[in-house]
Amino acid sequence: MATEDVEMLAGSNDAKKKRYDRQLRLWGEHGQQAMEDCSICLINGSATGTETLKNLVLPGIGSFTVVDGAVVTVADTGNNFFIEESMIGTPRAQCVTQLLQELNEHVTGSYINEDIAQVLEARPGFLESFGLIVATQVAAGELKQIAGVCAAKSVPLIIVHTYGFMGYLRLSLHEHHVVEAHPDHPRSDMRVLAPPPALKQFIGERYQDLTALSSTEYAHVPYLVLLIKALGEWSAQNDGVLPKVYKQKKEVCEIVKSYRRLDIQADQNIEEAVTAANTALSLPQASSSAALVFSAARSRVTEIASELQMYASASGPDAASAKLAAKKPQLAFWLTAASVAAFVEAEGAGMLPLLGTLPDMTCSTETYVTLQNIYLQQAQADIAAVQAHMREIASIEGLPPDLVTVDYVKLFCKNSNDVQVFNFSSADDEYTSKSINVGALSASLSDDGSCGSLYLLLRAARAFRAERSRWPGEVDSEMDTDVPVLKQCVVEVAKELGINGGSCPVSDELIHEVCRWAGAEMHSIASVMGGIASQEAIKAITGQYKPLENTFIWNGASGTTATLSL
Repeated sequence: MATEDVEMLAGSNDAKKKRYDRQLRLWGEHGQQAMEDCSICLINGSATGTETLKNLVLPGIGSFTVVDGAVVTVADTGNNFFIEESMIGTPRAQCVTQLLQELNEHVTGSYINEDIAQVLEARPGFLESFGLIVATQVAAGELKQIAGVCAAKSVPLIIVHTYGFMGYLRLSLHEHHVVEAHPDHPRSDMRVLAPPPALKQFIGERYQDLTALSSTEYAHVPYLVLLIKALGEWSAQNDGVLPKVYKQKKEVCEIVKSYRRLDIQADQNIEEAVTAANTALSLPQASSSAALVFSAARSRVTEIASELQMYASASGPDAASAKLAAKKPQLAFWLTAASVAAFVEAEGAGMLPLLGTLPDMTCSTETYVTLQNIYLQQAQADIAAVQAHMREIASIEGLPPDLVTVDYVKLFCKNSNDVQVFNFSSADDEYTSKSINVGALSASLSDDGSCGSLYLLLRAARAFRAERSRWPGEVDSEMDTDVPVLKQCVVEVAKELGINGGSCPVSDELIHEVCRWAGAEMHSIASVMGGIASQEAIKAITGQYKPLENTFIWNGASGTTATLSL
């Protein structure tokens, strides 16, 4: 590569870092790359849809396509900031695409001026080419069709609907892996109870006799060393066992406190050791969610590898390569998880790979750097051991030895305590009533005006519209007749879902209120739902942060929310 090309590339990277500085702090360069590699399909350029897409275009999604057969109406000019009055009567997909693209010149936008039903009829595989589908303000019939296609092809789907003062969001991500959960309280992993051999050697050589140290040297003994020395004393007094309960850890703390010297007034390292003792004197173990991943990993690798082999036998090498590429993210996750699990059983002796990082502590710069290198080298050795297990498993299963990158293995090992798999129920099953968590929905119906009641009312309103081609209350003169009809729709939906065997679980007052909303899409509600939907989209794209499970409902009138696992 020429010098000029290198300089141009470096300048481009610097410009990107400046442009996306704040979000890079949230999901890193690899998360940003996942964003830029993703193509999104927005179904309907409604106010909710454009507010969602706005929040994805600004942080630099790769490309988007708006599918919408509607033309701009007067109503659009009142609730959609990406519509201008001069656009009335023109294709809405074209208008919103044009203005959304102006937000970020680095994002590619396109549009299709057709309803999604027409597109799928002409091109049944259309949705398969996208990394994420966002369906907004979609009618019941089309929603079932979209959900069915996405379920069959495992295409991630987010459904968003704004209805009066109500906001509804449904995630259908199928098997979703989260490697970087970004917990509120990240784990510390200093291995005080099981120090690496190099650390033992360092302490033995440098801190064999603490009493021989000068006051200055003693005041700068790292609290990590003080804890390990105190632990050694406590263990020697207790038949070689390790402290497990709080009382035993307090006894270790008392030994640390006994290390105070009268000639040292500032004993900050002692205080640090006492403060960190309860956490540091614990063996690093996987969280319950991570433990479930590791227990299932090996069988999942075999299952996916067998599927690939059967596909290769039936379809030939070219098709098999394409199938492997499609399965690579899923296979990389499970193969790495299986390799980490094998490490835990072997070299790890029940412990996860070492993080390789140290918290701040009072000590000299030289000592801290030495300790840092010890932990880093041990972490690198653990990663190498995980890779060795990976090559062995890949060989057994007939998988490529270089399927998983070194960077991914490092990232996985660093976050192995919090990895998690979310198995989302299919929106297709929910909307065809094949499968729904009736218990969760019934529990949410305990108080009138609840978010669960609004969920039933939205489904009932969609059924009403499917029969009459309009929303309940949309025609003022029909309001009095629409209320009982909508109530009957609620009863039928509840019966279909197995709730309340015939009586209406929603009050007449709330039914009348929803009729007054007349299916209106208010910008204030759409804006909030667009923000929530885009947040969940970013989680889905980057594989970072834990997503909602799996239905979110917002009652904008009362300011209440609910998350239902349906």
